[in-house]
Amino acid sequence: MILTRSDIIKLGRRVHKNFYTKRGGFYRLLNVNGKCVFLGPSNECLVYEDRPSGCRVYPLVYDEERGVVLDEECPLASSVSCVDLVRGVDLVRVVLREIELTYNYTVNWGLVEKSITTLLSKCID
Repeated sequence: MILTRSDIIKLGRRVHKNFYTKRGGFYRLLNVNGKCVFLGPSNECLVYEDRPSGCRVYPLVYDEERGVVLDEECPLASSVSCVDLVRGVDLVRVVLREIELTYNYTVNWGLVEKSITTLLSKCID
C-alpha cells in the first residue's frame, strides 16, 4: 500500500521501527510474510487509530485503469453502505491529492470522478 507523507509522519511518531519501503517510486507499507507489518497475532491492527490513509478508505482502491473501485478480493466489498461509500470517496479524493503532492504523481481526475459517479449511482434509487 502506498503511504502518504502524513501517513509516514503520523506512524513514525508512534512506531520506532522500519514500517515502510520504497518501491516503484513510492513509499509503501512493509509486509512481512505477505501480511501488514502492523497486523497483530490475532489479526488485529496494532496502529488502528493511526492507520494509513489507504486502510481508512479500504475496500475502496484507486486503479489507474478503472479509477476508484471496490476491491473485488475483499469479502465485505458488497456490503459497504451508501453512507460509508460517500464518506470513503470523499477521503479517497483527499488521499489522491496528497499522493499527487508527495510523489509529483498525476492522477487521472476525469477517470476518478467518472468511476465515483458510477459507484455512487448504485446508491440512488
